[in-house]
Amino acid sequence: MKNVLLALIAIGAGALTGDWLVRFPVVHQVAGDIFQRGKLIALVRQSGVFEADLRARLREKQFCAGREDSDEAERIALRDELIASEGLPTNTVTTNDSDRALVDLRNQFADDRQFGAALHRSGVSQPTLRRALTKAIHGQEWIENQIASQVAVSDAEVRKYFEQHQAEFMQPTRIRARHIFLAAPEGSAPELMQVKQQAILDIAVRLGRGEDFGELAAAVSEDEASKTRGGDLGFFAADRVPAEFFEAAEQLPSNAPPRFLQSHLGFHALQVTDVHPARPLTLAEVTPEITALIAAEKRRSAVAALESELAQRTRFVVK
Repeated sequence: MKNVLLALIAIGAGALTGDWLVRFPVVHQVAGDIFQRGKLIALVRQSGVFEADLRARLREKQFCAGREDSDEAERIALRDELIASEGLPTNTVTTNDSDRALVDLRNQFADDRQFGAALHRSGVSQPTLRRALTKAIHGQEWIENQIASQVAVSDAEVRKYFEQHQAEFMQPTRIRARHIFLAAPEGSAPELMQVKQQAILDIAVRLGRGEDFGELAAAVSEDEASKTRGGDLGFFAADRVPAEFFEAAEQLPSNAPPRFLQSHLGFHALQVTDVHPARPLTLAEVTPEITALIAAEKRRSAVAALESELAQRTRFVVK
């Protein structure tokens, strides 16, 4: 009891003596015991961070992630995040921002009842969650403002990156083709495969007699996305279509008679209408991509440096 009284006197005196006494971790530790906030984890800008704060943040994090488990590594990372966030200057976040974030979370559930039940299981109330979201939004905005000048990317940086990685910036061969498609996925019943195979042979006969490819595609193709365009698939690279389909297209000259093939999706009458050979991309074409890559790397470095700086403001950490 004597220690408690001394701690209360010290805390009160600190307010009258320029915060001198509240700089001592022991004062905050005793205060944490009094107010049942648990062990003092850190002292940041003369403000104590306690085990109760860490437990509350962990519950909020688990709720937002939709899970209930955690490990020691996550706890340590969350502790460091909590300490760093305490080092942020205070600022105002509009109610609309936090409300929108809360609505986004709510919309991940079927209805309000499920949302409320999830909150209850996590031991987090809506006001507590809103406060946590407000603090997170403020922290993110403050960080972005602090590092804005450090993530700017100059034209010289873009050009240097391009020159050093030019081999990576190639546009692959792109083929434009049209097809008439009959669905018969791998594993289909033999009877269906036989029917579709006969149907594609009938289509071959009709095309051989001079029927218009586009009109026939519109009439019988089972590719709903392309049949309204006469079977036109637009330009595509190898990673956009089945391998066997692209290999067949590569072997066809532009506007040659259609080729008939089977892929793992079904049967195709395939006609190539244009080819753009592989070529190096120009600096102008890849500038947006390079700018984003450099900015992302700069941002990672700037955020890490800022977190380290904030952590340095912590006078006392319990490991």
